[in-house]
Amino acid sequence: MTGHPSVLDGSVAVLAAMFLVVLCRVSALVMTAPGLGETTSPMVVRAGIALSTTFVILPVVQDHLAEVSGDALHMPSLAVAIVAGELLCGAFIGWLARLIALALNIAMQIIAVFTGLSSVLQPDAELGASNTAISNMASSLIPVIFLSTGLYVLPLAAITGSYSLFPPGHMPMVGDMARSVTEATSQAFVLAMQLAAPFVLVGTLWPAMLGVLNRLLPAIQVYSIAMPAQLLGGVLLLAMLIQVMTGVWQERAGDLLVGLPGIGAGTPHH
Repeated sequence: MTGHPSVLDGSVAVLAAMFLVVLCRVSALVMTAPGLGETTSPMVVRAGIALSTTFVILPVVQDHLAEVSGDALHMPSLAVAIVAGELLCGAFIGWLARLIALALNIAMQIIAVFTGLSSVLQPDAELGASNTAISNMASSLIPVIFLSTGLYVLPLAAITGSYSLFPPGHMPMVGDMARSVTEATSQAFVLAMQLAAPFVLVGTLWPAMLGVLNRLLPAIQVYSIAMPAQLLGGVLLLAMLIQVMTGVWQERAGDLLVGLPGIGAGTPHH
């Protein structure tokens, strides 16, 4: 308990050290979390979000920073280890939230493949090749839904509660982190397949029907007739289901984000 008087004393050096330690974890979250760290957002906006969030949560988590805001930062090797651990914790929570949000992008990519809208000539920085117009639409929808429905609060709540799970100055549990990322990836793909299930069903039956038609009427150019119908039908089906898909994704994403490490820390679970 010898560190608490220096923290409460409010000296400039101690407060600056505490602020920088918190800023490392918060800035890593902002860079990776959906809605907050979108690549389309200006760098100044993201930096402002990180700084303002740090100012807000610093009084809440200052009791967890007593060990790393004093003499520990005067040792270069230990200071580097503390900064690396803070960046890892923030990026871990932000990437878990990003994986959950990517379920909508993955669903749109699956839909594009089954409706014939995919192209290998348009790369995506996050999902690789075969970027499509509807996956770009999903990339624009995700921050809008996060910011308009309040889902962005859950990663911020997780980063605040993470100081109880991952105290600064202690080695993060890398094995548990890797297991959590694996589970979040599987949940994202399961959710994506559930969202794209109608298109997978129709996209599987449609070629089978074309094959039967081609066998019955071999003289007809089935491909030239079927491709416009497939594209038009896929777009119409997407127009009818997009509202339901985004609603289901928002609800499931909220349920999964509530399970982020740090949310509910110190509060009873129902």
